[in-house]
Amino acid sequence: MKLAWKSAALLLCCFAAHVLADDNTPTDDVIKQQFAKQSDGLIRMGDITLQQIEKVGNRATYTIEGDIIATDNLYAVVGIAGDYTFYERTWTKDQPVKFSAMMTAVGTKASSWSTEFYSMQAAAKRIGRPFSKNENLSKSLIVNDSGFMAQFAKLDAQFADSKASVEKQQKQYKALSQQIEALDEQINKAWGTDSNGKPLGRDAVLRAKQAEVYDVDSKNDMNKFINQYYIKVYEPALIACQKKGNCDTTSINAARDKAYEAKSAEYARQHDAISTKVKAEIEALEKKVEPLTKKREALRGQMVVLESSNYELTSDAKLWAEGVERLRKEGVIR
Repeated sequence: MKLAWKSAALLLCCFAAHVLADDNTPTDDVIKQQFAKQSDGLIRMGDITLQQIEKVGNRATYTIEGDIIATDNLYAVVGIAGDYTFYERTWTKDQPVKFSAMMTAVGTKASSWSTEFYSMQAAAKRIGRPFSKNENLSKSLIVNDSGFMAQFAKLDAQFADSKASVEKQQKQYKALSQQIEALDEQINKAWGTDSNGKPLGRDAVLRAKQAEVYDVDSKNDMNKFINQYYIKVYEPALIACQKKGNCDTTSINAARDKAYEAKSAEYARQHDAISTKVKAEIEALEKKVEPLTKKREALRGQMVVLESSNYELTSDAKLWAEGVERLRKEGVIR
């Protein structure tokens, strides 16, 4: 059975050991090499003793005990608080740990052996992994490290201080909001006031200007002109012509088309004139309020920054506090 001592979890379910004087007993080197291979090199054997308890053909069972040693410091996650991960060092590099286990060996000196370790007991936790060479540990704490308490206290104080930072930024946010309210009032006044002196604001002015265009267009409505021309001019002329007999409507139709063309041209002229006038008036007003609008945008930008900062500070502090409380309940930290 292959040792489950991979990079993510150190499951000490099986290990390897030494031998008594039996020509068919695996040598120390074979046992240690196979054990180290099965643990992916994370654990090696130190001094061991071996005692045979059963043998059937080329298969023998042994009890094995002695020392196993981590080739690197091994760590296991014990909790998370916010963006910070808390580890426990479960194995210390080159520090012997007492163990006992059962070992089955199959083979002979001539054919070599294959070994299997089970019923493992060790004076260390069965989990852990080494930190990789380039692993970012800037937000990692090791709870059984000598510098843990100082590191933890510093972080805890920083998150406690963040509350004061949030309160300060909230005051700044409120002050900016008041400045924007004052600017909004100035901007609305800059667009003009109604008969009661109430500021109109941009939307009200635009609606009024659009109404001016609509009023001019309505007065020059082409469909209305056509209907009126037909009733008052074209139809009477046509009736008079028909009464004379052999009525030729060419001149009547020509006069009608000329009147329509003239009215259409006048409609376009007046529409273009009012549209140009309204556009110029709006552009003038927008130019007038532009400095105030830019100032408002700058203040709003500052508010967005404060909103984001306050959210991050509040969220980070909350997650840290919740994580620390959970770690205390679980006995990971005091």
